[in-house]
Amino acid sequence: MTSSTMALIVLAVTTLAAAGKDLTDFPRDSYDFIVVGSGSAGAVVASRLSEDAGVTVLLLEQGGDDRGIQDISVPGYARRAWLNPNISLTYSSEPMPDKYKSLKNGQTNWLRGAVLGGCSSNNNLAYQRGSKQDFDKWAETVKDDAWNYDHILSYFKRLERVTNPELKTSVYRGSDGPLSVTRSCPIYGLTDKILDALRESGIEYNEDHNGESVLGSSRTQLNTENGERVSTSKAYIHPFLGRANLDVVVHALVEKVVIANKKAVGVQMQKGGQTYIVKANREVVLSAGSLGSAQLLMLSGIGPRKHLEQLNIPVVVDSPVGQSLHDQVMFDLAMAIDKPIGTPAGVLTSTWALGEYATLKTGPLSVSDSGVVFYVGSTDEARRLAWPDLMILVSLSVSGTAAMLGSGYDDATVSGLSSRNNVTSGFTFNPTLLRPASTGSLRLRNNRTGNNFIIDPNYFAESQDVEALVEAVEICKNVLKSKTMRDLGARLVDTKPLKICESLVFDSKDYWRCVIKARPRSLNHITGTCKMGSADDVSAVVDPQLRVKGIVGLRVADASITPHVVSASTHALAVLIGEKAADIIQGKQLPPTVILKQNNASTQLCPTQQVVMVMLSIFFLLLM
Repeated sequence: MTSSTMALIVLAVTTLAAAGKDLTDFPRDSYDFIVVGSGSAGAVVASRLSEDAGVTVLLLEQGGDDRGIQDISVPGYARRAWLNPNISLTYSSEPMPDKYKSLKNGQTNWLRGAVLGGCSSNNNLAYQRGSKQDFDKWAETVKDDAWNYDHILSYFKRLERVTNPELKTSVYRGSDGPLSVTRSCPIYGLTDKILDALRESGIEYNEDHNGESVLGSSRTQLNTENGERVSTSKAYIHPFLGRANLDVVVHALVEKVVIANKKAVGVQMQKGGQTYIVKANREVVLSAGSLGSAQLLMLSGIGPRKHLEQLNIPVVVDSPVGQSLHDQVMFDLAMAIDKPIGTPAGVLTSTWALGEYATLKTGPLSVSDSGVVFYVGSTDEARRLAWPDLMILVSLSVSGTAAMLGSGYDDATVSGLSSRNNVTSGFTFNPTLLRPASTGSLRLRNNRTGNNFIIDPNYFAESQDVEALVEAVEICKNVLKSKTMRDLGARLVDTKPLKICESLVFDSKDYWRCVIKARPRSLNHITGTCKMGSADDVSAVVDPQLRVKGIVGLRVADASITPHVVSASTHALAVLIGEKAADIIQGKQLPPTVILKQNNASTQLCPTQQVVMVMLSIFFLLLM
């Protein structure tokens, strides 16, 4: 059987559940609640609100239906999902060739989910909560204890369904929620070797980075179950499409919020070439993401007065929308090893991998390539507070230049990285700055919907951001000095200096400062464009109840509201915000979780490891 035939079988298996409720019609002309955006937060808000049979809910999605798309459902195809134009939209920053010298036109790119489930349908599946300090600082900043860690923990526990028995016993974890969380199981020996090397380098193993502490090294945790991606669409929407009070409409492009006398009364939208106005009897909730929600506010007349006037948009509320943009920035360090214990080249299209996935939903296609993550501090202060500002994801392979499509690197930079094409076994460190001090901005190019963004990420405006990533390089280089890495022959692949940095001593701190500033990459984690703050915070767009300041009946519920960057990927945070938003709207709140004694997660072997151990036991018994 050929690999192409097997791929068709995989596709058939993953499309069995594609049939269902039609998502093209909205039978009512008014709803109690209209939720714009079906992503990591919006799907949650709509689902939770519609649990009350006494209200009607309309969920609008710009993209299409996610059912039956194998790039979404198959975890191993996560990279394909990012680059699939049918489910992902790409946006670029303003050209800054003198600043980001290794990027085409000096522009960095962002990807945004344009499908039911939003970015939860096309991200790298990582589930990361962040640190206790993130939420305690959040509560202090907005002057509302309802956002502190103890309260937030209750919502994390409610939303998640941890599938690993060794993790679900922890008092920090949830086991009955809609969103599946599974700790990745090592398929190749490289995972354990990397964890060993990290221990030898002083980075201790942490059984659960979503538990008591995020510090240290861990196997990644993913939103998967039974070998398939679990997006918020799959967890919160598909099971409840039969609710009579919930309508979900795809290919619906919302143009603006309809506001009358400073009250949100509906939305104006385009669908099938027609313009519609749908009324909201109670509230409109924007969950269109950090770019989309900010855009809709400005198109609706809520934003910086001077900017709106320049675009001939009537000003309803003068608000600092788009002025507190933060983005987690990363770069990569490719490493080659002498032993073939990582992800084999071409494995995702191999007949055996496709066959294993089609029949068992296991193997390379059932997991993400990022098998290990570790969190460390870049400064003495971060280490003293046990509040890491660096996350380093470790991919179990080295991507060649063909896979750099969408990275934004210019041709000279890609050519300079061509030595990666010759790596047959290796791994990649992906250092990420979790809490950048630099603040960017988002504006609009015109007063129309679509890709009209003027984005300035303003990376590295604060020198401490550069220094943090330089320290990340030093940490990674130190790991290479471990006995385990020496035994593997681990070494840096990119030994040819980046052309614009070649005047500097290769591998020196000055050299890495140059490289880091020249070729930044976004982790697609923009936040803060609709920043939350207290009543007296003039930099805030929404209050702690998510209400847009100056407007009645309008809230924002997605990662755009964060008052500062949380020390993790933003997906879990957005799901949390969706859960909390629904309760806030309904006038409810979970009690805080107070933990008096830590109940540590126990170590347990993965199923594949258990089988091996049982077989070895039988083998030795037969020898006796």
